[in-house]
Amino acid sequence: MIPVWIFAFFSVASLGLYELYRSYKNWKFFKEKDNLDISPFWRTFFIDIFLWPLFNKYSDMLKGEGHNIGYPASPLAIFWIGMNLISRFENPIGLISYLSFLAFIPVPGSVDEYWENKFPGFPEKPLTRWQLFILIIGTIVVFLDVVGIFIPE
Repeated sequence: MIPVWIFAFFSVASLGLYELYRSYKNWKFFKEKDNLDISPFWRTFFIDIFLWPLFNKYSDMLKGEGHNIGYPASPLAIFWIGMNLISRFENPIGLISYLSFLAFIPVPGSVDEYWENKFPGFPEKPLTRWQLFILIIGTIVVFLDVVGIFIPE
């Protein structure tokens, strides 16, 4: 389980790389859980194609366990792709792409609820030193990117 706020913070601080990492981990989870003959690496590498099926896998899993999910997979995947296309624009418009993590937010929230019901009181893992290091460096980079817009050349 990962709190939504940590997911969001890691996504922004890693410039979106954390979303790729989570995609890989999620595909790896489904490969092991459902004994799928897939490559989590390639599904992550081609995330634009496989994000929608990933969101659907979680939706199907949650519905199969009797959970009421509240996210539409297709619009979330399209939103994520759109945000990443916006990143190709120059700043300040390109900064909007930092919001790509919003496409993932409903999924971890639903999955956290699923795991909380399966294992009540399961503790959250504290952040490691490596994770804190990445957050600090990433936050500095994002801050400098935003501040750089206001500094004339």
